Amino acid sequence: MERGWGVTGFSRSKRDDDGMSWRQWGGEGSINLEGLDAVINLAGEAIDQRWTEARKVVLRESRVDLTEALSASIRDSEVNLLLNASAIGFYGDRGDEKLPESATVGEGYMAGLCLDWEEAVDVSENTRTVLLRTGVVLGQGGRAWEKMGKIFKLGIGGRLGSGQQWMPWIHLADEIEGIVFCLENEIAGPVNLVAPESVRNCEFTKAAGKAVRRPTLFPAPAFALKLILGDFAEEGLLASTRVVPQVLLDAEFEFKYPTIAEAMEELISS
Repeated sequence: MERGWGVTGFSRSKRDDDGMSWRQWGGEGSINLEGLDAVINLAGEAIDQRWTEARKVVLRESRVDLTEALSASIRDSEVNLLLNASAIGFYGDRGDEKLPESATVGEGYMAGLCLDWEEAVDVSENTRTVLLRTGVVLGQGGRAWEKMGKIFKLGIGGRLGSGQQWMPWIHLADEIEGIVFCLENEIAGPVNLVAPESVRNCEFTKAAGKAVRRPTLFPAPAFALKLILGDFAEEGLLASTRVVPQVLLDAEFEFKYPTIAEAMEELISS
């Protein structure tokens, strides 16, 4: 709204707050898009839990099925821009390979889900489409930092597995500004929403411990993570994905928090 955009939110329940207009939509069937020029879809059930067969159904419904329903409504509307969520899980476990947006899809459950998610975007050729491949988002009130911050502040944080896996992250402020940047500029296709500084999990752990002034002496063994969290540990916590935000860098997007040290300093001070 500060940038001159009128904002309409969508919710499963009836809402009328936050100083903005709201419309109801349960994620199925047609959706009222009257009067809208652009749609930003960030819906998706939380992925950071054990992937049971029942959970996989929910993960797919909240991503693939919802995007298919939304796309159908956009085809019948005046909307000319769709920014649709995706994730860096698209690339799978790739070791030290640098992964710009041009990199191919990886292997595994998460990569397959992300591919189906992106292919569910089916709008007219006149509708500009951006696929937001997001990494771990760090911000006050965010799910990721809410969990990790508590652990590190208690002094019981530590590396995950070997700690050598690359861990794509982005500060919440840059996530929001990156989305707005894609909205306001002629960018199309996949966009890696990650910070330009790549860090391994052990480096991330060290930066977090330094920021909260607590030791990081309690590593989580890979076998224990797999035992507790199953495939999510294998493909989410222990996978190595060295993602590069090449599209944003080429477009000269300015990251407010380009390094993990700067991001951690802001998280702890706020």
